[in-house]
Amino acid sequence: MKQLCLWLSALLTFVCGCNSQSGVPDAAGITAGASRSPSASAPSWTTFQDPVEHAFSLQVPAGWKITGGLYRFGPLDPRAMVDMVSPNGKTDIRFGDYHVPPYATLSVTMRQLGWREGRPYSPRNMAQQIIANYRPGWVFADLYGQGRFSSRCTRLNLKSMRKANPVHESGPHMTTTAGEVVYACDSPSGPQVAYVFAETQLTEMQGIGNWGVPWLYSFIAPTDQADEAMKTTLRALASLEVNPQWEYRQLQIDGQANQVIMQDFQRNMAAIHADYERRSAALESQSESWDRIIRGVDLTTDPVDGKQREVAMGTGGSHWINGVGDIITSPTQPGANFRKLNTVP
Repeated sequence: MKQLCLWLSALLTFVCGCNSQSGVPDAAGITAGASRSPSASAPSWTTFQDPVEHAFSLQVPAGWKITGGLYRFGPLDPRAMVDMVSPNGKTDIRFGDYHVPPYATLSVTMRQLGWREGRPYSPRNMAQQIIANYRPGWVFADLYGQGRFSSRCTRLNLKSMRKANPVHESGPHMTTTAGEVVYACDSPSGPQVAYVFAETQLTEMQGIGNWGVPWLYSFIAPTDQADEAMKTTLRALASLEVNPQWEYRQLQIDGQANQVIMQDFQRNMAAIHADYERRSAALESQSESWDRIIRGVDLTTDPVDGKQREVAMGTGGSHWINGVGDIITSPTQPGANFRKLNTVP
């Protein structure tokens, strides 16, 4: 299990995840959004292009250390990663992670033949998979976060884990889930915030399952710069563009270079751009949100008198208050004299 967790602490490709139903890249991680103009206080931006296959390009902050590109582990196994580190080294933003292979679930037949989670699996040498049962997006996000940030933090404390709306829709025989996690990180350079968003997608056909992480991004930054790190992350994601010629060549390799697949690809890009717009709009209140998460409190509003209160997050569930001001966190109403407090996003 320890070995499996190490594998799961990295990320499957965010440019091209193979679908077991069609063998077609789902175009995850490629967005059609046009570049947004940075604000007056924002850094200047420059273009980074995949240096290997010229598969994609994106805008990155000028002066930052940028590494990555497309890494190919088989005809159907291209993986992408871009790492952006601020000049002072304290903020590290990452899209994708080339270390993680596609995953194949452990079927009944494979189990009978002695296969176990964590073993390499390379059908027809087209992709370098690993046997691993499906992890929902929020579970994978935490596994990935632990693997990515533990070495940078003297203490890594999970402060929030929640389900999120997937960027991509589920299709026939397909399950798509998403989630995000926030950590408080004690580091030699001071307190930091670490964040991961992950979407995982499982496709099952006739007892055979394959899954991957078609959308993932993460960052670690000083606590007082977490909202700016998120803005920079979304700004870069909005500028991501795939090279159409590269995409067509990859579809030819997959044997699915037709108009329907290209239309699906375009819909995926539109969905990612819509997600960027939604998350960018939510950044208005993000700064206060980071602070509350790190302190372990929810901001609530009383529906009766409109009073706002900070309440300890507790172990899950809603917050309830009675007539004398006692507050209880519970998934169900703790008593007839308790009313539910509204949680401010």
